[in-house]
Amino acid sequence: MDFVWKTLNVAVLVAIIYKFARKPVASALNSTAQSAKQLVDDARSAEEKITSELSGMRIQISVLEKDAVEMVASAKKDAENEKARIIEEGRQELVRMKEQARFTLEQERRKAEDVLRNWIAEESVRLAEGKLKKEMNQKHQAKLVKNYMNQLKQYEGAA
Repeated sequence: MDFVWKTLNVAVLVAIIYKFARKPVASALNSTAQSAKQLVDDARSAEEKITSELSGMRIQISVLEKDAVEMVASAKKDAENEKARIIEEGRQELVRMKEQARFTLEQERRKAEDVLRNWIAEESVRLAEGKLKKEMNQKHQAKLVKNYMNQLKQYEGAA
């Protein structure tokens, strides 16, 4: 009999718990299921959002990589153009410097020729003056000797 009372007690307890706890437990289980479903839905939407953002970022990265490659190619092209321009300017400067040097050398040559002509003219005049002075002295001495001899002859003839 003790068993019957225990079984009856358990049955009454289960009936009381069922009557009072059925709605809260059912709503709790239902809300838990809905909450779990909502969490799964939120997780799926977050996953989809992250996947789409990741896809967008991959597209942006590929665009940025393409832009970077284009920038590098453009920079290389600009550098090569600048190099060619600098080389051409250097060549032009070299030609200009050669022409300037050629012109300067021609001017210096003409100047040296003028200086040499002037020096030759001055030396020629100096040498000619020296020679004329020497010849004049010799002629003058010869004339003096001749006059002296003539005077001596006149004295001899008078004596």
